[in-house]
Amino acid sequence: MVFYRRPQETTKGGAAIMPRLFTGIEIPRAARDRLMLLRGETPGARWIDPENYHITLRFLGEVTDLLADEYVSLLQEMLFEPFELQLQGVGYFGSKRPRAIWAGLKPSDELKTIFRAHERAATMVGLKPETRDFVPHVTLARLSRSHIDNIATFVADHAAFSAPPFTVSRTALFSARPGGGGGPYVVEDAFPFIGEPEDLEDDEQQEDDEQFFREQQ
Repeated sequence: MVFYRRPQETTKGGAAIMPRLFTGIEIPRAARDRLMLLRGETPGARWIDPENYHITLRFLGEVTDLLADEYVSLLQEMLFEPFELQLQGVGYFGSKRPRAIWAGLKPSDELKTIFRAHERAATMVGLKPETRDFVPHVTLARLSRSHIDNIATFVADHAAFSAPPFTVSRTALFSARPGGGGGPYVVEDAFPFIGEPEDLEDDEQQEDDEQFFREQQ
């Protein structure tokens, strides 16, 4: 049952607090642990809590219950197979005034296909088309008054960042309170892919990670 069926939060004055909706991909624990290693003493950086790491697919914003219902119905009809993603590289948004540090991903045709499907569903329920290019990423930190030289140094120092691939077996509908950039985010609904794989045993996952790290040396 998704959030828009729950009692809405209100301000002290009684006004409803409308959560924002967006769809995305969750980041598994092993990948989150690798991303946490990028944290550092970067002036002006507010680092995102690891449990809030995600890859945004389509931002919806504050929408009506009816529109949200229609959008969810379309997502439930989509059929995708599990695929792998790999975190690779770092960067930042804001050429003159940096506003966020992010980790990038190795190019993926499957990810582009899913993005286009979510975008098409959004326009079908009446939302305006997204005009910005799709730049898949995981936001690591929000920036406030950070000097561009410090951020450029951070990016250069971590240019070779990569992590072991992970399997994507579902997308999710997230909610966030207005004005809370960086979380907390709540998974309100999920859309499993066909043939969702079983989780690897811890020792098998560890073996895969160790092999990856040996190859990077």
